[in-house]
Amino acid sequence: MLKKLNGTIVTHLAITFSLNISATLLSILIQHFGFTEVNVVVIYILSVLLTSRYTKGYTYGIVASVISILSFNFFFTEPLYTLSVYDRNYIFTFMVILFAAIFTSALTSKLIYSKELADEREKQSQILYQITSSLAKTGGVTDVAAVSAQCLSNLLECDTTFIAINQKENTVQKLTTPKSGNRITVKDINSEDIETIIANHYTFPITVREKRVGLVCLPKELKAMTKENRFLLDSVIIQITIAIQREILTAEKETAKAETERERLKSNLLRAISHDIRTPLTGITGAAEMLLQKLKDEENIKLVQGIFEDSGWLIRLIENILNLTRIQEGRLDINIQPEAAEEIVAEAVSRASKYAPNHKISISIPDDVLFIPMDGKLIIQVLINLIENAIKHTTPSDEINISVWLEGRKAWFEVSDNGAGIDLKDLPKLFDMFFIARNTHIDAERGIGLGLAICKAIVNFHGGEIIAKNNNVRGSTFQFFLNL
Repeated sequence: MLKKLNGTIVTHLAITFSLNISATLLSILIQHFGFTEVNVVVIYILSVLLTSRYTKGYTYGIVASVISILSFNFFFTEPLYTLSVYDRNYIFTFMVILFAAIFTSALTSKLIYSKELADEREKQSQILYQITSSLAKTGGVTDVAAVSAQCLSNLLECDTTFIAINQKENTVQKLTTPKSGNRITVKDINSEDIETIIANHYTFPITVREKRVGLVCLPKELKAMTKENRFLLDSVIIQITIAIQREILTAEKETAKAETERERLKSNLLRAISHDIRTPLTGITGAAEMLLQKLKDEENIKLVQGIFEDSGWLIRLIENILNLTRIQEGRLDINIQPEAAEEIVAEAVSRASKYAPNHKISISIPDDVLFIPMDGKLIIQVLINLIENAIKHTTPSDEINISVWLEGRKAWFEVSDNGAGIDLKDLPKLFDMFFIARNTHIDAERGIGLGLAICKAIVNFHGGEIIAKNNNVRGSTFQFFLNL
């Protein structure tokens, strides 16, 4: 670089002196033909302008101005061929010529610099436009990485490496493009390779949402690039970041759209099947209930009792599925009005007891009539699900207690049992969709894990909250509150 700088200085000095010598020879020639000193001065000022035009910086123009004055004094003022001056008027003339030459030189240099700066910015704009156009045609982060590596390689005329990091799939690809080449090499690497590459390159991270999604790796020699080139490189890096962000957002949008479509189709299918199954099941349940009242044979009664319980369980399962689809689609209609807590609890216990007549359920409700704002139908569904959950995880000899009480501006409902309790590992996931807690009781596995999830959704729709916990001695407790 020092040799290049020295060569530039020598070239510019050679131009300066060559133009001055040419101006001197031309002045001697025109003086021979009888032209005045004014024409000589114009020729020297022209040489200064030409010097400023074909050299860079103000220095060479000032040097050319000084040399021109000395040459004019030496060759064209008395006494000739000396730097002495007999006529003092020439001193003023020399000063005017010097300042005029310096001013015109500075003005010319400034104009040339402005033109070069405008040309450079136009060139940068064209480069950015070409790179942006190339990135706009890409599809996918890997394609953006490949185009980016090729564009930077052609722009900077150096080997370029782009590391594409896919955190979702936990993969890392290295895309390498040789100097000013169109060939690109793709290779899978690991995290250790990344650290080695970073240590040996001038690296620019590409981040989207504070996550590193790529690295632009250039030769270390480019750290000494000019301010203008660094500005251009930063602009290109920004364009690459925008392109990668666009591709990531597009991919996420497509994934979300596909997921939404799948959920919509699943909900429609579940709703259609549930509606078609519910009608015959209702008939089966009603027929089984009528047969139970007429049959006398114990064996037949036992068979029909099984049909009655299983069909009732299927109807409740279908109700849960229908409520699930309504919740997921935001179509769960809530009609909140004051309801008597005693009637709501009694209805829930009555309906749940039909399918578990051997279980004993105790109720504790305030003596005064308690009216609570709620959608009675949905809260009955919540209580039925909680009571059935307690029945599944207890034996007929265990106790199930239902309590209602006031606490401030909240009405609390509680379903408690002294059964097997809840595994501590299951507690955080108990209200998740399709989660089934496992225990030793055989009926605990019956179901698809919707009941508690729907309970939580309904209570949350009411502005309340539901919790589950193990009792101090034995069993578990489910509590939820509704705001008064």
